[in-house]
Amino acid sequence: MKRIVCISKKLKEFFNEKADKISATTGFIKRKRKLKGSSFIKAIVLGNIGVDNCSIETVCQLLNEDSINITKQGLDFRFTKEAVEFMKRMYNESLTLLKNTLQVDCRILKHFGGVKLLDSSYISLPNSMEDMYKGYGTSYSGYESNTKSGIKLQLVFDYLNQTLDQLNITEGIRSDQGYRSHLSNISNNDLLISDLDYFVPSSFKQINEIGAYFISRYKSDTNIYDIETGQKIDLLEHLGDRSFLEQEVLLGKETRVKVRIIFKKLTEEQAMARRRKANRLARSHGYTSSQRNQKLLNWSIFITNVPKSKINAEQILVVYRIRWQIELLFKLYKSNIRLDKLRGKPYRVLCELYAKLCAILIFHGIVGCTELKKNTELSLTKAFIELKRRVRELFLALNNKIKGLNIFLKKLTITWSQFSLKDKYRKTRVSTLTSLNLLTIS
Repeated sequence: MKRIVCISKKLKEFFNEKADKISATTGFIKRKRKLKGSSFIKAIVLGNIGVDNCSIETVCQLLNEDSINITKQGLDFRFTKEAVEFMKRMYNESLTLLKNTLQVDCRILKHFGGVKLLDSSYISLPNSMEDMYKGYGTSYSGYESNTKSGIKLQLVFDYLNQTLDQLNITEGIRSDQGYRSHLSNISNNDLLISDLDYFVPSSFKQINEIGAYFISRYKSDTNIYDIETGQKIDLLEHLGDRSFLEQEVLLGKETRVKVRIIFKKLTEEQAMARRRKANRLARSHGYTSSQRNQKLLNWSIFITNVPKSKINAEQILVVYRIRWQIELLFKLYKSNIRLDKLRGKPYRVLCELYAKLCAILIFHGIVGCTELKKNTELSLTKAFIELKRRVRELFLALNNKIKGLNIFLKKLTITWSQFSLKDKYRKTRVSTLTSLNLLTIS
């Protein structure tokens, strides 16, 4: 109940006092008038939660419920440079103000302070915004695009504590390999799980020096060396016909960070699927995948600095699957908040983008108040759909037109804990949490 009271207080502060103060300091509201910063942000943020494609008319309707009569044309004129700065500042406020944790009950992850999943998602913007955010096109067969403007959302999700650790915007044309901001939030005893796009030996070295851990797939063109002799290891010769292998090596020509490297041979069907994907990627970038790389695609190869005493080699392969949870988050954001559907004039697009990012953070903040029974896991998709259904109640509660924001949030989280849970066993496979809890710690 304390968490409900706390998040209720923070939501009221965010949507009222902070909104009015920041709208004045940014110049969005320059003089006393009916349309206030608090009214504007409530309408645009909650409108984007409740409606798939939130139009200006929808925002006008919500403002009308807040006793503010404004035409569509009048509201359209309010999407200005100052409005963008206001929404950006409110987004930055929500990053810290609304952070809550909801720890997953998982035996094998109890060794870590946090289990942080890192990934990005590309979002196309109107071509008219090229000067603000440069994008890139693709030439994948069946995925052609010539978008000139786009952004990347760099997301760090703490799976163990079920909280958004970071949600940053970078220019679409920037590579993930050059992204380093996630390193500033990694603490001693955290575990970072990322894919090949973030494979940088110097980053692994920094994580290791902090006293934190990492699990990553191995990038095939990165040198590895024998710990005792310092000699470079030829992977293909070393693997031979083995189906499984684990070894401690030094990673990187310059960094020489000590890691465990784990190899597991794939089935022929799995290997063929990976080759097709690799060849398609190579063609789109105008090169041919080498014979060495083609052969290494017969194995799944991982590197980690997590000691065997915490997680053994077979368990590392299962724990890495947690990374898929961040893909599901992006799917949730795009399917239910339409984060990838941003159209209109540049200032309106940016206001809507920050509104949707605020909506995401508000959702995760409320999620952190949910009390779950042991061995149960909240389905964020089911929970968001339920919030979407009740968003008008939330709007009225924030405006004090129905009794008690605390009461609304308590009812919502109780409903989540009863009816928005992940199924432990599905027709095709068990859930991620169940898979992790089936592992035994050696």
